[in-house]
Amino acid sequence: MNEKKNINKVRDSLVLILLGCFFFLPSQAQDHDFSVWSSLNAEHKVSKNFTLNGGMEFRTKEQLKEIDRWAATINGSYRILPALKLGAGYELHYRYRNEKGWKIRQRYYVGVTGEVRWSQLKFSLRERFQQTWEKEKTDFHLRSQLKVAYTPHKGNISPYAAIEFYNKLNDGFDLSRTRYRAGGEWQISSRWNMDLYYLYQSESDRKKHVMGIECAYSF
Repeated sequence: MNEKKNINKVRDSLVLILLGCFFFLPSQAQDHDFSVWSSLNAEHKVSKNFTLNGGMEFRTKEQLKEIDRWAATINGSYRILPALKLGAGYELHYRYRNEKGWKIRQRYYVGVTGEVRWSQLKFSLRERFQQTWEKEKTDFHLRSQLKVAYTPHKGNISPYAAIEFYNKLNDGFDLSRTRYRAGGEWQISSRWNMDLYYLYQSESDRKKHVMGIECAYSF
């Protein structure tokens, strides 16, 4: 009984965090950049443990006044253990760099994700190495994300909260970016899933508020 009460408290806390982020956004957007990120993905389960995914992404910047980038992605994941999976992917970005105009940027990444379940809560830790390059420069990052999600026995909405650290590896181990994210995943049907979220990105010289939506089709 006490365990059920604790689960409900955590679930309610995740929902309050998400709602708080939405109310917090308007008062801060005047002093920080506000963006919208959206993506449409298709996912195919090749086998019990191997999944392929591809999609398109669109982002804005400068208080919605400019396009930040278009992106095409393809990635795959393989579950080697019930609580551990490997992942790899490739991204092609078409970015607007203000006075430099539109530039093409490429990225690949490899990573591993560990998952632990406790009753209706799922905790995950993802470690990802990525290399991003364009004509002018190449960057190396290690991205570490910790996420907790509530998975209800009944219903099709799963709230979650996550924090992610970007460590730049070009000149040592430098924390260059932190992302805080809260949202909810909604299983619309057996084929369609939607993720609606708020994200706050903190960098040394720039802060960003993001409203995001991701839609995925499984087949």
